[in-house]
Amino acid sequence: MGLGKDRMRPPHLLREQAILNTHWPANPRSYRTHHPGVPVRARVIWERDGVEYVEGVARRWDAKHVYVEILRSGGRLNTNGCWLKPCDVYRSSPDVKHSTSACEIRALHK
Repeated sequence: MGLGKDRMRPPHLLREQAILNTHWPANPRSYRTHHPGVPVRARVIWERDGVEYVEGVARRWDAKHVYVEILRSGGRLNTNGCWLKPCDVYRSSPDVKHSTSACEIRALHK
């Protein structure tokens, strides 16, 4: 009848977008969850909205992967967070106005 699949979805689901720069590890469940985690800013590339730096908390990581819980996605994310490359994750500090680069995410291990 000419109706697109988006017209049949509820309005809250129309906001959902994929993150194009996800970087999944082979076995994500093997990573230890860190509490309380590390406050970060993450560079995400949304499917329709493009690049955005979002606030989050790094909870799991190694030298090649970081799981970031995204604090506010505006309804675009249907999960709590995503796996990213370390160069897309920046440490943030309440004492500093700008984020400190966390491309060397290995420093989080210490």
